[in-house]
Amino acid sequence: MNIDSFVLAISNRAQGRFAFNEAEVSLDSIVDTPGNIRLSQRVCRLRREGMESGWRTILIAELDFVDDGVQAAYAWAADVREHMAEPETADLYLFLLIRGIPDEEAARIETDDSFCRKFVWRTKESAVDMLDRTFLARPLNDDSSGDFSDPLQTALGAVATDHPWTRAHLSVWRDLLVSGKAGAELAQALSSTLSTNRERQP
Repeated sequence: MNIDSFVLAISNRAQGRFAFNEAEVSLDSIVDTPGNIRLSQRVCRLRREGMESGWRTILIAELDFVDDGVQAAYAWAADVREHMAEPETADLYLFLLIRGIPDEEAARIETDDSFCRKFVWRTKESAVDMLDRTFLARPLNDDSSGDFSDPLQTALGAVATDHPWTRAHLSVWRDLLVSGKAGAELAQALSSTLSTNRERQP
C-alpha cells in the first residue's frame, strides 16, 4: 500500500461524515533524513460535518522498516505538533505505513501513546482494514461489507438490541470510544452526548 492510495481511502471514508482537506504544503513533503531514511509524508485534517471546530489531524508517514526509521517519523510528527494550536494537539494521530515491519513490532508501537495516538499498517491489511481500527471505522449502519466483523460494533449492536433508545447515540459513542480519549475525558465526552440529547427534547 502506498501513501497516495491510503490518503484516497481516508478521503473516501470521510465522505458524508467529515469535512476533509489536506494541510498546507509546508507541512507536507518527502524528506531525506540522516542515515538516508526515505520518509514520505502527508497531512490530512478532518472535522465532523456541520461543526465549526474540532479538527482532527492525521499525519501519515510511509517508510521502510530500517534502523531509526520510526524515530525519524516521530521526529517529523513532533515538529508538526509544535506548530499546531494547543487545543488541536489533543486530536493528533500518526498513521505509519512501514514496509516489512513485523506484526509484533507494529503492535508495540501502537501501545506507545506518547505525544499522539499511533496506528501501524499490518502487511496483510488493506487501507480499509486499517481505517476500521481507527475513529474512521465504518458507521454502525454501513452494510457495505457483509463479512466485516468488529467486536466493538457487535457490542454496540447488542446494546441497541437490549436498549433501543441508545440507537441515536451509537455512531457518536463509537467515534468517541476509538478516538484515543481515556479515563475522565472519555467519560465526560460520553456523558455530554446524553446531556445534549436531553436538552433538545421538548
